Amino acid sequence: MELIRPSVEIWEQGNTLEDMWKHIARCTRVCYQSAPKNDGETDEEFVKRVILRPDSSTGELNFDKIHGAMLEHGTIYLAMPLESIIPIEANGWGKYLNKYSKAGTVCEINGEKKVAVTTNLRVLYENGWLDDLQYICAPTKYHAKRVTVSFTTNIGVTREFNRHRVNSIAEESTRYCNYAKPRQISNINSALGSSTIVNDIMPINGQMRFGLPAWLLDEEHLPYVESHQFDSVISYCDDICRKADRDWTNIDYYLCALTVCEYCYNKLIETGWKPQQAREVLPLATKSQLIHTAFVDDWKHFFALRADGVSGTPHPNAKLVAEPLKQEFIKRGYIK
Repeated sequence: MELIRPSVEIWEQGNTLEDMWKHIARCTRVCYQSAPKNDGETDEEFVKRVILRPDSSTGELNFDKIHGAMLEHGTIYLAMPLESIIPIEANGWGKYLNKYSKAGTVCEINGEKKVAVTTNLRVLYENGWLDDLQYICAPTKYHAKRVTVSFTTNIGVTREFNRHRVNSIAEESTRYCNYAKPRQISNINSALGSSTIVNDIMPINGQMRFGLPAWLLDEEHLPYVESHQFDSVISYCDDICRKADRDWTNIDYYLCALTVCEYCYNKLIETGWKPQQAREVLPLATKSQLIHTAFVDDWKHFFALRADGVSGTPHPNAKLVAEPLKQEFIKRGYIK
């Protein structure tokens, strides 16, 4: 198995349409933990093929089949004409007075007064407002900012974070990711946050990744975990049968549980179960990558709960990534 330190990273989206498609594609690939194929397909083509699913013969979109949630990660900043303010006006900015967008602040673009609108690509697609992409612009201080964040943590934490339902969410799928298959990884922290970089083409056969909990990352426990040699399932079971586990530490029981889960998952896949079936034995400690995109105001609410604990003490594993993210928001000037 591979034990990893939970981490968090802000993913910036560029200001062009090409940047937006690239950003949506990056978020989408998290769900399947896939990498771009070297076949010349652009990010826009990838998203339209996988998310928008056009009819193969006519090229028309079938909105019943669209995975619209992924389009939400494409943030759109618009500088709309000032003259149209009626909400029902088809070509006006008033239509963006909805819960998925923020609009109405007057800004100045190239010496002209415009209305600052922040929305996302799903809103434009589902309402047929794609013509408004002609007004796309770089965000100004008048635009409500949206921020995309990538968390690498465990399923227990992502379950809590996904209760922030107003956020746009994409998560690594245990239904479709087959952890028993060889995989290609790079720049992954090794068992305990060392600077070792795993070779890009190194196959990891049936080696699962688990996120270390906060209480094993302190000076008391970390040295033991770092020096521990992972035992086989047979060795763990032998100790239990001989009652030799009376000398185990709590970390030994923790590692034993993860080892057994990994072993059983791989055996279920080997005997014919699909990932969506074998995932029944995965523990909450299983590593998961989670993407959230939200307005800064929504991130403030997130920090209040997951870092500051306004409604009760945050779970240590949640605070482990929420607190440094809050500090990064402050450093970047997103919040005070």
